[in-house]
Amino acid sequence: MSLRTSLALLFLCLTALPLGATDIVWPTTMDRASIRTPQDYLQPTVSGKTESALFGMVREDGKRFHEGIDIRPAKTNADGEALDLVLAAMDGQVAYLNANVNGPYGRYVVLHHAAAEIPVYTLYAHLAKIEPGLKTAQPVRRGSVIGLMGRTSAGATPITKDRSHLHFEVGLMLSRGFNRWYAAQPENKQSPNLHGLYNGQNLIGMDPMLILGQPKVDILAALRSQPTALTVGLRTNKMPDFVERYAALMRGDASRVAGWYVEFSWQGMPVRWTALDAKSPHLPAGRWRLLEIDQTQRTRLIQRKMLGADGRTPGELLTQNLEVLLSTAR
Repeated sequence: MSLRTSLALLFLCLTALPLGATDIVWPTTMDRASIRTPQDYLQPTVSGKTESALFGMVREDGKRFHEGIDIRPAKTNADGEALDLVLAAMDGQVAYLNANVNGPYGRYVVLHHAAAEIPVYTLYAHLAKIEPGLKTAQPVRRGSVIGLMGRTSAGATPITKDRSHLHFEVGLMLSRGFNRWYAAQPENKQSPNLHGLYNGQNLIGMDPMLILGQPKVDILAALRSQPTALTVGLRTNKMPDFVERYAALMRGDASRVAGWYVEFSWQGMPVRWTALDAKSPHLPAGRWRLLEIDQTQRTRLIQRKMLGADGRTPGELLTQNLEVLLSTAR
């Protein structure tokens, strides 16, 4: 068993710890009390490796990122199709419904959790069906049914019924200006944005096991627990809408801001923002500049394309995320 798998099981065993105010439930009808090993709840890829169902660079020998966890069914029908219901993990509101199988997520639901310590989204993908009557902007209670586990996907490799699962994510939205940014990219001219603000490029996830292992969680504390992997200096006297929406991640005086010192996790989440004044040494001469790199996380940063192959220059994903973040700060 790998260290990552052991840690995933450890989080599941910490259910007695009263660590916060947001109530969390397991997002399927699987009995969490029955879980004894990671294999009891994780659905691996065709590789058969348990780790492939976890969050991180766990696919294709570390070459491919997985932005959530894949939860296996506890029950199937006579034909082998999943029978598990999919449940809202927290109180919230329906933010987006995609009933069409027109992308790798297949049918999926996104919920927004405004009452949490920081207003995260949760995403529930590959659904066989969405709960009838569920509508955008509808309030949902934790534990309420939002769909049926399935295997829908328009990805290159079909999901076979023996691999039916719930793909579950939790994270933040990069920018309300995403649609404008997307439309401005030449490579997107022939690829319409089918999902608007809930396009996967505009959503940045964190490890769901930071919240799923406990019945009560301080989600802001869980998010802040992610270590800084690299830092960037931004030059703008405006506040990106990301900072407005997630003000708890900001430090310093924004009233005379000349720029921002931004700390990113290895997977690309901007977890801390510090307002810079005009005299700050972190203020770049241009639009933005890569400042510091945690060398202990260098390999993952390269794999994730947060850094270039040389491990010193900005990678494709870092550049894109910064462009999206700055799309409302021009």
